[in-house]
Amino acid sequence: MRMRCFPLICLATVMFALIPATPAAAGIADWSPTASIQINRPQKLSISIGVSTAGIMSLPLFGPESGFLLRLEPGLSGSKLHVGTRSIFNMLFLPVVSVDITASLLYTYNSPWGDLENDQTYMGLESRFGAHLLLVTAGMYRHIGGGDSEHDWHFSAGAGIGF
Repeated sequence: MRMRCFPLICLATVMFALIPATPAAAGIADWSPTASIQINRPQKLSISIGVSTAGIMSLPLFGPESGFLLRLEPGLSGSKLHVGTRSIFNMLFLPVVSVDITASLLYTYNSPWGDLENDQTYMGLESRFGAHLLLVTAGMYRHIGGGDSEHDWHFSAGAGIGF
């Protein structure tokens, strides 16, 4: 394992150490889906699907309506895996406002935007803000695998619709 992974391991350890376990009301997790379609850099067009929890884990920094988030985001020119926390304010079952902060893994293919090469792996932090069904994302990634020596850091940004 290369030393480039060490900062991510430290970040994940601190992030999960801050999350206290709280029992769910009936012993069953309250899972909620998350889905979106967006245009972003470097993936071009992507869809994301995932789940978040409320009732199992709550991060005190974001209030009682926050929980663990796991999301997969395949796109035309790259795929991402997100693991982190999600904080929401919702009405009925749809979030009105949501904020996601995730540790993310990005893999590129099929001529990605931003002058990146194919078959490269990046790891970093990404945040996503949603208001009603509109989404805006931004993230910073560090190159951890592949032969592209010109792009050690990559900024990712996008916009779309989803919840």
